[in-house]
Amino acid sequence: MSKRKKSVIENRRTTSSRPQPKENSRRQESRQTTLHPAKRKKTKKNRSYGGFKKFFKTIIMLVIILGITGFAVNALFLGNVTSDLTGNLTSYGISNNAAAMAKQHKIANIAVFGVDGRDDVEGDRTDTIMIASADYEHNKIKVTSLMRDTYVYVNKKYGYDKLNAAYAYGGPTLALQTINQNFDTAITDYVTVDFTAMVSMVNSVGGITIDIKTDDELYWVNEYLNDVNEKVNTGSPQLEDIGPQTVDGSQALAYCRVRYVGDGDFDRTLRQRNVFEQVLSKALDLSLVNQYRLLMETLPYVKTSMSTFEIIKYAGNLALMPSKDIEQTRFPTDDSNALDNLHGVSYVIPDTLVDNIKSLYQFIFETDYTPSTTASDISDGIKATLNGYL
Repeated sequence: MSKRKKSVIENRRTTSSRPQPKENSRRQESRQTTLHPAKRKKTKKNRSYGGFKKFFKTIIMLVIILGITGFAVNALFLGNVTSDLTGNLTSYGISNNAAAMAKQHKIANIAVFGVDGRDDVEGDRTDTIMIASADYEHNKIKVTSLMRDTYVYVNKKYGYDKLNAAYAYGGPTLALQTINQNFDTAITDYVTVDFTAMVSMVNSVGGITIDIKTDDELYWVNEYLNDVNEKVNTGSPQLEDIGPQTVDGSQALAYCRVRYVGDGDFDRTLRQRNVFEQVLSKALDLSLVNQYRLLMETLPYVKTSMSTFEIIKYAGNLALMPSKDIEQTRFPTDDSNALDNLHGVSYVIPDTLVDNIKSLYQFIFETDYTPSTTASDISDGIKATLNGYL
């Protein structure tokens, strides 16, 4: 009996213990099998959400970086457009009115002088006087011709004279002072370009297009071309026909110098602006590498108050302009000037200078402006001259 009980007990223990592990194992496997897909789905969802979150953060960081970069570029290129207007303004002939107006705008104005630059010519004669404006507010480039024969006030020593006489008397410093005093501008930088620089610039952009309208104009272009070829040591061929045609640097320079046809110096400044506009437009269309190459090729023939870094700075910002529209005009305007001989010398006389200043500000700054007392006094002096001789 004891053996039997023992046997039954052993059998029961054996029977009850054997299936247990198997059932538990199956249940555990069943539970794992049931729960695993859910865990996997949850993990996949978490990964997807985490990836989106990471992507979103990356986009936010890029926007912030681009914003900071844009601000930095703006500060680098535009932050000191009017930085020179904090020192001794009288040394530049700049009025407080003009300086205050300039500080309100992101518009860089630079005086451009085209001089004869030949060894056999005494002194520097400014055949071309322009104001080149980089208007970063309206995304425009503006070119203003100032008539070289304009009757202006130079200083106490030289009194009233032609505008181009200022450069001959005192170089670019006196020329800047004269422009600022008479046109009430706030210009502190200049670029002086001679014959060789003009030829080099036009050739570097592959030539420009001119339109010879008459046989008389063709004759004078070729006459000036003979002189340019001799003085600049080039061998450009004579032009043979009237009408639109592509020309090289020497031919373009000869075209700019013609003043004995049409409306004399008025048409001459128009030719100069057309050539300058084409060179500038084609230069802006070049790649940054070719723009830099053009700059380096031209700089040896250019005199300027700006450092190479400043030139690259402005050139770089022009390249970033979304639009590069070029506008041009001339002063004195057609309806605000008078032509006459004073003391046997021919002048273009502003009538009145104040009206021309207001029109100039409308063109460059696109806003109203009240001329300074100094400019108004000069205007009154010119008006008195007109009343005395006309």
